[in-house]
Amino acid sequence: MDKTLNLSALIMAAGLSSRLPGANKLLLNWQGIPILSHTISNVLGAGFHEVMVVLGNDEDEIKSVLKGYGDEIKIISNPDYKKGLTSSIQQGVNASDDQTHGFLICLGDMFGIKGSDYRDLAQYHLLKSLQDEVITLPKVGDQIGNPVIFSQSFRSQIMQHDDPEGCKLIVKAAMHSVQYFKSTTLQFLQDMDTWNDFHRLSE
Repeated sequence: MDKTLNLSALIMAAGLSSRLPGANKLLLNWQGIPILSHTISNVLGAGFHEVMVVLGNDEDEIKSVLKGYGDEIKIISNPDYKKGLTSSIQQGVNASDDQTHGFLICLGDMFGIKGSDYRDLAQYHLLKSLQDEVITLPKVGDQIGNPVIFSQSFRSQIMQHDDPEGCKLIVKAAMHSVQYFKSTTLQFLQDMDTWNDFHRLSE
């Protein structure tokens, strides 16, 4: 597929899976394949300019899962992964192409979002983002989901952000820049933090 979507897709795969004791959720198998592999394949299917996977916890085990992707993905190591999600986002943003039009921040455990869903969300974002600062969020009914897309103009804010739990405060402070991609795709709401989530989403 032509990589026509000039966005950097950053897949977050560095976390501690602290609410799922005894396993790294990204390495759990679904349909015989690790969950992270489903996520990466779906993101690759959208046709982004570049796809980066940010690693930290269980890095060696996850790298072995990623061998088959070759140069389709760029692997980024986050030595500060224990400091929280923001440190991983910053590693990905820092390593992204200077010419990118923005950053799609994907959660590695949201394995149900299809490539076409990512593409539709990205195309919606790119319609507006060339004109201005834009943050795009998927919205299903009255619920806000993931992934979030930040225009390139937010790069410095993301790099200077000091809340360890992600970029929600950046979104909150820039509500004038937020647009919602309205969708009926429930997978935009379905991340996986616990064993109950895994069993529910695996059915």
